[in-house]
Amino acid sequence: MQVTRQSSLTGETNRFELVPPVDVDVPELFHLFPKPGSKPEWYPRPVTKVQLVGFCDWLSMYQRHYGGGLPKVADGAVMRIDADGEVESVTLKKHCIEGSHETSVFVRCDGETVWFDGNVSRWGRPDNVFGYSFRQCLQIINNLLQSLGLPPFTEGERYVTNVKGEPRTVWTGAKVTRVDVTRNFSVGSKEDAYHFMRYLSGQQADRVKTGTYGEGETVDWGRGSRYAYAKAYLKGPELRRHAGRAAPGDNLFKPAPDPYILQLADWCDSVGLVRFEMTFKATKLHDMGCNHLGGFDMKQLEIEFERKAEILTRANADVEQITELSKSLLSTYRMWQAGDDLTVKLSRATFYRHRRELLPYGVDIAIKSNVVPMRARTRVIQLGPVSMPDFYELPPIERKRYGNHH
Repeated sequence: MQVTRQSSLTGETNRFELVPPVDVDVPELFHLFPKPGSKPEWYPRPVTKVQLVGFCDWLSMYQRHYGGGLPKVADGAVMRIDADGEVESVTLKKHCIEGSHETSVFVRCDGETVWFDGNVSRWGRPDNVFGYSFRQCLQIINNLLQSLGLPPFTEGERYVTNVKGEPRTVWTGAKVTRVDVTRNFSVGSKEDAYHFMRYLSGQQADRVKTGTYGEGETVDWGRGSRYAYAKAYLKGPELRRHAGRAAPGDNLFKPAPDPYILQLADWCDSVGLVRFEMTFKATKLHDMGCNHLGGFDMKQLEIEFERKAEILTRANADVEQITELSKSLLSTYRMWQAGDDLTVKLSRATFYRHRRELLPYGVDIAIKSNVVPMRARTRVIQLGPVSMPDFYELPPIERKRYGNHH
């Protein structure tokens, strides 16, 4: 692109007219803002609440209606009294709304502010193997609020305010404080699923602590974080644990397991169903600019979700990149793989230096390796999508989306 002096309507010149033209490499617009989907990066685009990746499980949100006059919905109250007997505060307890199949969500209203918390995809259903999108969850929540005589959650009006000298867009409507996004993967068989979970238990994600629970059926990253929390677990065992659970307060008569749930659990085992789930908490949503329902952008959550889910597909890259390690680093990796205590065999400085250098390869030597040294062969596990079985029972809101299921 050639840059020259500005022309004059009257023909006069100035002292810069003799400066030769300068060739400046000015990038085109499509270089500055690449086509959506070309790279997993942020790009300018309208916000959207359409969910294209996975499902939405748990939602927490609230909205304040100035002027009040709303019916109070609560399950009692908690009073805080000082040493002089004066009431400092009264907090209403959440009202439990029970659905079928021993499911529940929570609603609270103090006459001015409405709160909602719950797993919408599970509420009133025998399972949530295949759940709802964010918009469908919001529709269910608003229908429930209206049945209780409460106003639905809305986006409200958009306005710009000043925060620490910088403009910020805010909305007068509902605020979102928690969103759980989840997705199903298949590894092909029950045996491969347990091998895959053993592999995940030795993987590091974003320098947060890795935890393993149960019989290796659940692996999580970032438990207790104020920002985000991710976990992967086997859906079949999880369904069996809930299949014959007694109703709250009724521990004497444990119902017989639901045959449909047991059938579904067997199917999950047969396809090696691994569920990956990520919880976006209030601080994370605020940092992403998605804490207001009006400005909530599902695409941002999907990009972050898929970035975090890359830990599921690291295996092939790890094997290929091990050959790039130095001799000393490879020796440390082999000792960790064999289950040796590296804090004894390495000096403190060498241990932390090797840990830092191995973390980019998905190996955290601070976590005990779960690799079985007796088996020398390599197991190749392919991660794939999951199709709905023919016997799956869809709720009415989903039947149009998936076709003629039960």
